[in-house]
Formats: sequence, C-alpha cells, structure tokens
Amino acid sequence: MKRKPVSDRWSLVFQPRRLLGLCYALGVMLWVVYALVGSALMLNHKMNGTMRHQTLTPDELTYESFRNYDDDPWSTAPDDRDNWYLSTDNDPHILWEGEQAYVETVRLQVEQLLPPGSVTLYYLKPGQTDYRETQKVFAWQDTDGSYVFELGGITVSGLRIDPDSVGGVPTRLTGVELNRPTAWYLRFVPSGGQWILLLFGPAVAAAFLSLLRQILRGE
Repeated sequence: MKRKPVSDRWSLVFQPRRLLGLCYALGVMLWVVYALVGSALMLNHKMNGTMRHQTLTPDELTYESFRNYDDDPWSTAPDDRDNWYLSTDNDPHILWEGEQAYVETVRLQVEQLLPPGSVTLYYLKPGQTDYRETQKVFAWQDTDGSYVFELGGITVSGLRIDPDSVGGVPTRLTGVELNRPTAWYLRFVPSGGQWILLLFGPAVAAAFLSLLRQILRGE
C-alpha cells in the first residue's frame, strides 16, 4: 500500500475543520500545562514561606490623599463604625511596602457610599522604587462588594491600591487580603479574560495558519 505524499498529508491537516480542531486541542493542552506549572510554583512558594494568606488591617497600611474621619475633628463619619476614610482628591492611595511576598490575588475589602470610578492596583517588583503603568491591574467586584485583583503569581515588594478615581468618596476599609485560599480545582477554571482567549484564540490561530499557507503556496 502506497503512502500518501507529504503534501497530501499536509493538505488533510489544513482542511478547515481539522485545522480548527487541532488548534483548539492545542489550546486546551497549553492551558492545562499553564495551570500545572502555576500550581507547582504556588506549592513551591508555600513550602518556602514566601506565599502566605494574610489580611492587612487598616493600621498596617499607609495612605496618601485618603483621610481617616477620626483624625479630622471637623468631619463626621457616615455612621458609628470604625475605619471610615475619605478620598481628598481623585488619586488616593492605599500602600503596603517593605516586605517581599509572592502574590496571586489581592482583595480590597471596602464599603463605598459613592461610585468610585476605576479601582486599580500597582505593584513593585524587588529592587524597584517607582510604580509603573506597565505594572497595573484593574479590579473586578465580587458578590460581597470586595474588589479583586488577579496578579497571576508574582513576587512583589510593594502594593499601591487606588480605591477610587473621582475623589470625595466615603469609604469604610475593612482590610486588604492577600492570597485568599481557593479550591485546588479552580486553578484549572479560566477567568473571564482567559475564557475569551481560549474561545477565540485557537480560531484566530487557525485562520492565520491557513492564510500563511496560502501566501507561501502563492495562492
């Protein structure tokens, strides 16, 4: 029985449905490898103590353009509970610096009485002294009102959270939680942006490969 020429076998691979299926299969394989590598890194950092679950209280944080109502005798907090703050301009900061840690997620636990605009986080890598736009993470809001930042697993030496971008927002700060424990199997469940990449990335790759083959063949 004669074997098919290589060109014929490649023609079979580049059939639209088959190529699309191969790209999606490769995408799933790469995702599983990514999740396994991330799990291995997490376990390594947990074992050597650089990844810890902790909640930073308001007293463990520092603030810029973010005033505690208790420190201002001329201001009245919205209610009798502790840890009410007011942003005094449109660029307030909550900072935690001076200790290196491996961080996957940061959760800002707050209650805000006005729409805050954008809520963002900046991080410092070891050796850096200035926060950079290239090291910026936007938050998504959980059902309990907390703002969650997904850093993906990096070693940081400082965090800066901008809790609002409008100013004048009364905010009750409960704490900042690092590395909230999650079930192990959730590491294999993509987040919103990752779902988009997995759903559309293989299709784009298949279209690109098909176009590249046509160009190389002069079609």
